[in-house]
Amino acid sequence: MMATSAKITSASRPALQSARWIENILLALDEQTPCRTAVPIACRLSELYGATLHVTHVGLLALDPREIPARLGFTAQQRHGAVFNQAKGDRAHAVMQLAQELVEPLVVMSTHTGQPGGKDRFGSVTESVLATRPARIVLLSPDRRQKEWKLRRILLAHDGTPASHAATAPAADLAQRAGAEVIALHVAARGRERPREPGSMPAPLYIDQPQHEWPAWADEFMNRMLAAGAPPSAIEFKLTVTSGRPGSEISELARERSVDLVVMAWHGHWEHQTCATRVVIQTSGCPVLLLYSADE
Repeated sequence: MMATSAKITSASRPALQSARWIENILLALDEQTPCRTAVPIACRLSELYGATLHVTHVGLLALDPREIPARLGFTAQQRHGAVFNQAKGDRAHAVMQLAQELVEPLVVMSTHTGQPGGKDRFGSVTESVLATRPARIVLLSPDRRQKEWKLRRILLAHDGTPASHAATAPAADLAQRAGAEVIALHVAARGRERPREPGSMPAPLYIDQPQHEWPAWADEFMNRMLAAGAPPSAIEFKLTVTSGRPGSEISELARERSVDLVVMAWHGHWEHQTCATRVVIQTSGCPVLLLYSADE
């Protein structure tokens, strides 16, 4: 249920210093056609960050690195400047080993990379990579069929806790690079225990009523977002508050607003099919950038 929506301008604030926090894009692919939907996302992110694209083939069939571009359908433009290699041994381990060797990497892959899992599970390689809790990873469902990917609207999921700040600066930086609009979504904890983490800012208790504290809370929330690295005035930045299940609410808004990318912090918890992280990845209809934020 929609409770409030606000728009912020920050003309008096200095522009965000756009640091090059991603140096390499690591794209893990197998020979399955659905996995190729990750190619345009990885290529575009490589362009936005000025990062080197590393393509690792993790399929069962071993390929000569020189054969990978053609076998996986890369266009001449997409393969330009990219580095191709064949994973050896344990494929998930090979992906994460390469990620550790690269400077400031961002992993990009389809949820269905590897052998099919059980119901509501990801592919075997994807599940294994997630189990290592990578610092930054973009995942997308193979349901996405578009051949191109333009980044015009970013949805930043924020639950009001300091841990969520792990996603704020990266979302702001990416929005500034792409000239994209940012929607910050706060899902209020109705019917659930309110956050206890020091510095948390849960929404007012009466989410479905226009209480007098709403304007003050929204203003303070936005100020905290700006302090954590939210976009400057050059970027359109909105706050939306809903109540309900976080995963479902994030996915619903992503579909309603035709969001191109969801950005959210996660604690490495993804095992249960009802967890917010898994629900958003499976049902938002767009790529999801996860920024690991360890539990305190």
